[in-house]
Amino acid sequence: MRIGVVSDTHGKPEFFRRAVEQMGKIDLLIHAGDHYKDALSIGKEAGLKVVAVGGNCDWFSPGPDEEELEIEGYRILVTHGHMYGVKAGTSRLAEKLREGKYDLVVYGHSHVPEITRLQAGYLMNPGSVSSPRMGCKRTYGIVEIDKNGLIPHIRELDWPS
Repeated sequence: MRIGVVSDTHGKPEFFRRAVEQMGKIDLLIHAGDHYKDALSIGKEAGLKVVAVGGNCDWFSPGPDEEELEIEGYRILVTHGHMYGVKAGTSRLAEKLREGKYDLVVYGHSHVPEITRLQAGYLMNPGSVSSPRMGCKRTYGIVEIDKNGLIPHIRELDWPS
């Protein structure tokens, strides 16, 4: 199973479409908020199943605050992160892992890519394909689930300068 992960696309579909192309064959597309409806339309164009949550910039079309998934025995929480104060740190999301309910927590909001491996699982922020911050590149995520387990990756968007 290959899962494409994006967040914070902010209504810039050209970057998002390029990311989906670069992801190759994926079985699911996750959008962690801020213009999550981009994922619904682009996912439909690409014939992909989509799981998406709303973010702080989705006031014009509010989506769910969180989604819980179980895929091949792995439990995944998708949230935008603004309700957990992720710009000040991820301790509140890490607590979700420590509680034992999830193996992976996907979030956005900061526009800064990050994968943190904790004893209980992974925190993953795919960054932003359209509006990176803190000197970061345009990025998206891939989660691979196979016989070796659940492995998250950050990929840089190949985009002309």
